[in-house]
Amino acid sequence: MMRSPLFLGLARPPKYLGLPVGYLVALSLCIVLPFIWTKSLIFFLIGAIAYPILWFVADEEPHFFEVLRVSYGAVRGTRNRLIHSGDSYGA
Repeated sequence: MMRSPLFLGLARPPKYLGLPVGYLVALSLCIVLPFIWTKSLIFFLIGAIAYPILWFVADEEPHFFEVLRVSYGAVRGTRNRLIHSGDSYGA
């Protein structure tokens, strides 16, 4: 199966400053909030170091935060939970 450039363009996450939006929000929260709380410029140095690392990770796995959201999301339990001490979704 061949992937068309149109499909690849529509399937990739939106980027801002070279990072997907989820990565940029995480970086901003980890840099800007501590800077506001402490007024220490060291957090901008940490951000300058973390940006290329996040850029590399985003290049390898652009949907990382989406995967975390789905994997840690709430899933209702099944009726077997009380019988077998766990959930069974297979047939």
